[in-house]
Amino acid sequence: MPNAGNARGPWKSLGFAAVYIVVLIVSLAVAGALQRLVAPTSIVSPSGTSVTWLATVAAALLAHVVMLRFVDRRPWSDVALGRVNASWKRVLAGLAVGTLAVGVPCALLLASHWLTIAPGVSGNVGVVTLRLLAFLAPAALAEELIVRGYLLTALADGFGRWIAVLTTSVLFGALHFANPGATPWSLVVVALAGIWLGVVRLTTDSLYAAWAAHLAWNFVLAGVLHAAVSGQDMTIVAWRTIDNGPDWATGGPWGPEGGAAAAAGLTLATVLLLVRPLARGTGPGLIARRSRGGLTA
Repeated sequence: MPNAGNARGPWKSLGFAAVYIVVLIVSLAVAGALQRLVAPTSIVSPSGTSVTWLATVAAALLAHVVMLRFVDRRPWSDVALGRVNASWKRVLAGLAVGTLAVGVPCALLLASHWLTIAPGVSGNVGVVTLRLLAFLAPAALAEELIVRGYLLTALADGFGRWIAVLTTSVLFGALHFANPGATPWSLVVVALAGIWLGVVRLTTDSLYAAWAAHLAWNFVLAGVLHAAVSGQDMTIVAWRTIDNGPDWATGGPWGPEGGAAAAAGLTLATVLLLVRPLARGTGPGLIARRSRGGLTA
């Protein structure tokens, strides 16, 4: 249950959102100006570029600084971003669970021939993969900072951690509403992914682990399978994944993460995390209450 002393949690959530939006507008304007200065003939895309995602990360981090330093006076560990939360064991655990959660369902789809691998265009796989990581890493970090950092903690202060996880998961799904090919079912699966990532954050007490799981999930799809991610075409050199199965199972144009196989993988991974937390002593029933806020039971 939420603590009475943390009743201002919802208002702090709105405060974080307001600070983030203002700083984001400024960050994107600065990033756009710098990009035009470096490449004046290029058209600066409002979203989808590495520069845009880096600006988004900067805005989210600055919003955390404002709320933690000047409003709450909380340590970074209260939003799972402290040094102790960056343990390499937790990060590796996040990478592992992210890889398996999507890798196993996709392997089953490949075994059933509902997904197949076909030749792609020629090119330097190493260079393209590095460029892909330069896009995926800040994109995953930005989304984790926006949804499962301060916002999750503040909502948990007011309503309890599970309502906070559900609320942020709905928001996570809504953030993908404008993606190409979005359908009600694909957004439901994204919301399931939000619940899974929220549980990763809780069971490891580490936003870094949630970021690692998020990045691993996206990289398996884009960097290993060369498949679409959340409706965005990740066409890459050497090979590509062909969808031969029913959309309900394979995700169709949204990519494998939009199908029933991925939904089943997310559900199973979430249940397993709840039964056996990734980091000893940080499971949902073991997260310590903090006298100055933090996640509550």
